[in-house]
This record gives sequence, C-alpha cells and structure tokens, in this order.
Amino acid sequence: MDFTESTFQLQKEGGITVTMFEVAEPKAIVIFAAGRGGSPSRHLPLLRAIAARGYTVAAPHFDMIPSAMPTKEQLDARIRQLEVISDEYTTAGLPVIGVGHSIGATLLLTLAGAKAITFYKESVKPQLKRNFTGLVLLAPAVDFFLHEGASDAINTKVYLRTGAKDNVTPADRTMMFKAMLEEHGSVNFVLDEQAGHFSYMDQLPPNVKDPQPDRHLFLEELANDVAKFIVSLT
Repeated sequence: MDFTESTFQLQKEGGITVTMFEVAEPKAIVIFAAGRGGSPSRHLPLLRAIAARGYTVAAPHFDMIPSAMPTKEQLDARIRQLEVISDEYTTAGLPVIGVGHSIGATLLLTLAGAKAITFYKESVKPQLKRNFTGLVLLAPAVDFFLHEGASDAINTKVYLRTGAKDNVTPADRTMMFKAMLEEHGSVNFVLDEQAGHFSYMDQLPPNVKDPQPDRHLFLEELANDVAKFIVSLT
C-alpha cells in the first residue's frame, strides 16, 4: 500500500520532532518509541514495512538519555511526548498499537498500565493509562517491572522478542517478565539465538558490532514477522 513519509516539528510541549508514515485510510495507528538513543531513523525499514501493510505510523524523536540508568525525570519527559503524540494522531474508532525497542518498549508498557520503578526506586506513571490493541516489544528493558504486581494491569496482546546474546537487557530477565505477563494472557515470544541488543536496529550505534551473522536477512524477517503480528490484531 502507498504511504507518504515526512519528518516535521510538532509545535507542542516545546516542540517534538516526528517522523510520520501516513496512509490514506489506515487500519490502525502505530506509535513507535525508539530506545535510549531516541532516533526512529535507525528503524526505518521496519516502520516502512508496517506502513506498507496499511498502517499510519507516528514516530517521535527523543533527546538521547546520557546514562544507562535513566532518571524519573528523563522517563517522564519521554512519556509526556508519547502522550502528546497519542493524543494528536489517534483517530476515533481506530485501534492503537505500540511498537518499541529497548527503553522505548519500556515506556509503552508503562503507558499500557505496567508499574515502572526506576533504579533509584522512583515510580514512573503516565497521566492516563492508554488502551493499546497490541504491543510489540523488542529487547525491552524489563528491570523496571520485576516486582510484584507490576504487570497486573496489562490487558493487551503482546509480541515479545529478544536476543540470546543481549548484554544490555539480558534474555534471562526478559524470560522472567514473560512469565509475569503470561499470568494474565498469552504472549507471542521469540528468542533470537544469534541476536544482541542492537540487532533490531537497521543502523547500529557507533562502535557497536552486531553478533547477528546475516543482518540483512534477519532484519527483513523481523519486519515481516512484526508486520504479520500487527495485521493479526486488526
């Protein structure tokens, strides 16, 4: 399906840069949240693959979080931007689907009702819980949720994917969170044996070497699989 692609400044909350992939009659709205680096430009083939199936995608650009241990203030700022994007582009009657990588996936979980607690023991909460039709979580940072009751309010379908060679958000922690989610519903789970934390990005961060032996094939299959899951929701 044809779509238009543009990047512009939304004049709200001091200005939010947004990359949009728009179709004329979308089946749903997809909100994409990038990881710590903050740029959806590192995930363009995935976002284009989703748009090509008939979905409008809104992807805000965030300021990079300097530390690997983000503060409540930094997470609150990103959550507020995601709330603004959701309010701006959600259309009455259309499903809303969240797709996120790393800390971006964490924030979408928080918007969906998961109770996040930072490394500094501070609670992170949105202004209002959002009703997502589904969530796609790629290498999510789940340490924020490994406490009792953290996932009890999640009531949406979840696609959870992580790499066995991830040394940023280790797979064993993700498996613990998967078990928590499965207490309330089914989870579509994929463990990529040769993938690391950044394997899910088309453009790698500087000085990062990906353990994935065939990045082109992996990213192509990832985009197709994620898009199929999203299609199954609508």
